[in-house]
Amino acid sequence: MERIVQNPEFEETKQIIEEYASRKYTLQINGLCSVNYRGRAKSKLDRGERIVIKKQDSALLVHGPENYQPKNWQPEVDRWNVQIDEENEELVMESKRTSPEELVEIRFERIDLVTVDQLVDKSELKIRGHEVDIHEAVEEEPEIVEDGLKVVEREKETPAGFIDVFARDTEDKYVVIEVKRNPDYNTVLQLQRYVDEIEEEFSGKIRGILLAPKMTDKILDYLEDRGLEFVEVEMEDVIASYESLNQSQKGLSDFDPSYET
Repeated sequence: MERIVQNPEFEETKQIIEEYASRKYTLQINGLCSVNYRGRAKSKLDRGERIVIKKQDSALLVHGPENYQPKNWQPEVDRWNVQIDEENEELVMESKRTSPEELVEIRFERIDLVTVDQLVDKSELKIRGHEVDIHEAVEEEPEIVEDGLKVVEREKETPAGFIDVFARDTEDKYVVIEVKRNPDYNTVLQLQRYVDEIEEEFSGKIRGILLAPKMTDKILDYLEDRGLEFVEVEMEDVIASYESLNQSQKGLSDFDPSYET
């Protein structure tokens, strides 16, 4: 842990934010605050005790004391600004994006805790019955995505991360496929990053496909805005049956009394 500060003054918090917000550190601020958002729409969170997290990839999340979903968030922040509002006795933290133009303004009335850390996580979560099975199914049967698709590589490494499935279609166009059980706005942004990286590496039109078992109208709009595609996959087509998977995992009571290890 780089720093832990309890009940800091506004000036000390301001210095910490200025020092670490634009760098690859995880910054957490607990306190009483209100949140204003301006972008494609407008929203406001009245005062409440919240956890504000700035991740090492510049993502910003504002969490309340309940629920796993953030009350407000930004997938990427281009510029940070922090100042002390002497008149209202508040610390004002602003995160701005340029594309699309968005602003999250967090006004702290009280700060209880500030932590700074640089986390390392090189493992990749693989869950049977979830995304890894879709990856394998596409590799074995590319027709799950579309007829004539040919898989070039799985887990193709790029500066933006690992592409789930890299393929070519019947017109010999490169296809970037991102697999997600529960896609969100971040998924769309990640797929766009992969497409951008492949466009730099190869010439010609690059297709981006989000492969998922379900999709919301909002995420579909995000995809269409960026010229990306969606293909629905039925989990029953990927895994023969969830029931058979469960049955294949025997418990102790399933073995004969004479069974020995």
